[in-house]
Formats: sequence, structure tokens, C-alpha cells
Amino acid sequence: MRRTLVIWAAALTAAACSIGAAGAADLKLLSSWDKSNWPTYAVVDHYVKVVHQDGGGKVKIAISGPEVVPPFEQLQPVSSGVFDMLYTHGVYHAGSKGLALVVDAIDLDPYKRREAGIFDFVDKYYQKHNKLKLVSLPTQSFAGYHMYLKEPLTAQGDVSGRKIRGTQSYHGVIKALGGTPVVLPPAQIYTGIEKGVVDGACWPAAGMLTMKHYEVAKYVLRPTFGNSNVPFFVNVEKWNKLAKAEQDILLDAGKRLEYEMPWIGKDIYEKEEAELLKLGVKYVNLPPDKATLVKKTWNDSLWELAKQCCADGADDLKALASKAALTH
Repeated sequence: MRRTLVIWAAALTAAACSIGAAGAADLKLLSSWDKSNWPTYAVVDHYVKVVHQDGGGKVKIAISGPEVVPPFEQLQPVSSGVFDMLYTHGVYHAGSKGLALVVDAIDLDPYKRREAGIFDFVDKYYQKHNKLKLVSLPTQSFAGYHMYLKEPLTAQGDVSGRKIRGTQSYHGVIKALGGTPVVLPPAQIYTGIEKGVVDGACWPAAGMLTMKHYEVAKYVLRPTFGNSNVPFFVNVEKWNKLAKAEQDILLDAGKRLEYEMPWIGKDIYEKEEAELLKLGVKYVNLPPDKATLVKKTWNDSLWELAKQCCADGADDLKALASKAALTH
């Protein structure tokens, strides 16, 4: 903890110099993932490139990752202004009004989401509760999430009696398939499966390759479910100090990211799947009744989790999504 506080203090001192020598706004972004999980890191990589290129160098973003601040502890240092920006998942801060987690139960259509007011609602909610301004709400790919296992499915076509790694978002699905949820940070998934702490894991549909999870888990379940949304936030105080042109650069890049990332993610996912097949990974279809159960449980459990963490916003957000036929 002492080391973390020292790093935060150093970052805050550096962040005080918000305008570089060339007059650019220099922002420090905290990412919940590093390059070892490329399919997820690819989102922030693309966003930063778009900001730098389309913004003509007027806004510059430097990325720090989970090696600086652990993923589940990142909300506070950005809310307090130690870092300027946050790239994360809502479930990583579910206990701190993490309403963005439930966007994973809202259909992947960036145009309709914005038209329905989903983006604006989440933005206002985080500004009110966490002093964070939402600048982008992209979906990682079309594929969503999946589960992978060290051993094959049981004869009943489920994971009864097994411990499966998963953040709170996955708990409903894991339990529906007979498993017991275990929360582990991303960096501990490999060793957790290898040493038998868990028997498998839930994760976005791409990522097994660069994280090398295929070495310890050879069975991948299909179909995938839900969609993986990874929001970008800016500290509100920092946001208000930016010039309008600088704000527009961040917002325009965020909107472009929402439209482009599913297709970029699709390409990453398809290339990874082809490579994993060569490495001996087996893709296994759930029985039809189990696949239907997973899809229904995913949506129902996420909205229930949203009510638990964010009772003052979950129902209103669901009403917006339901009116636009974006959730079930």
C-alpha cells in the first residue's frame, strides 16, 4: 500500500503540469489492463491513437496500467484527480456505484444507444457519484464473453462442482451451470487454473492467446454471451479545465471508437480463434437448454446486480433500454 501511495503522489505531481511545452493538454490515463491482454488493451491503444492523430497533437495521453494501481483499486485515484482518465470495466468498481457494468446487458448498437439516452444517463450518473465524465462507451467486439475449462464438461453438460473464476458479472451464469464463482484479478487467472485454485474462468471471448491461458485450459464453451463494454472516463475537475476544443477531441474520438471497435475486435477474435485451434484448444457447444439458460441468466443477473449496486439508477436505465428494444 505504501508503494502505491508513493506512486500516486508522484503521478499527481506530474499531472499538475497539464500543459506541455507545445501547448498540448497532457493527460495521464490509468488502464485496468496491460498489453499482455492485447484484445482488451487494443481498445485503449486505438483510442489514444485516434486522439493523437485526429486531434493534431493538441491532446496527448500517457497510459499507466495495473502494474501501477491494481484494477479493482483504480476508481478512487482517478476520481480524486491523481490520474486524469480511467479505462476500465464497471464491475471492477461495482461497490462504488459501478452502473456501467449493466451496459453488458444492453444490445450492441452504438447509434441506438446514444439515441436512446443510454450514454447520457451513464455519463450523468458517474459525474454525480464518482466525479467522472464519460467520454466513450465502446464495446470490445461482437463476440462478448465465454467460459473456458481445464477439463471437459460433465456428462450433464455443465460445470457442477467446479470453481470458476469470474467477477460479479459472471456469477449468475456460473451458478446457472452448477459452478461456484471465485473472484480473482486477471493476473492470477493463469496460475489459479494451473494450481487448481479454480477449474476454469470466464473472460471476454478473446484474450486466451496473449495471456497464454490455452496452456492451462483447453476447453472453450460456446456460444458466447453478452457484450463486453469498457468505458473511458475523465476526472470532472480536469475535464472542466480543458478547452472546448480539447474536450471535443476526446468526445469525437470516443464516438469514433464506439463505431469502429466492434469490427476491430471481430478481426482480433477471429485470428485468435484460428490460432487457438492450431494449438489444440477444443471448442465445445453447450446443450441447447443450457445455452438458452446462460443467455437469459446473463441479462437477468446483470440487471439484478445493477439494482444492488445502483438502486437510484438501474430501473431508469433499464426503462430507457427497454423502450428502445435494446435489452430483454
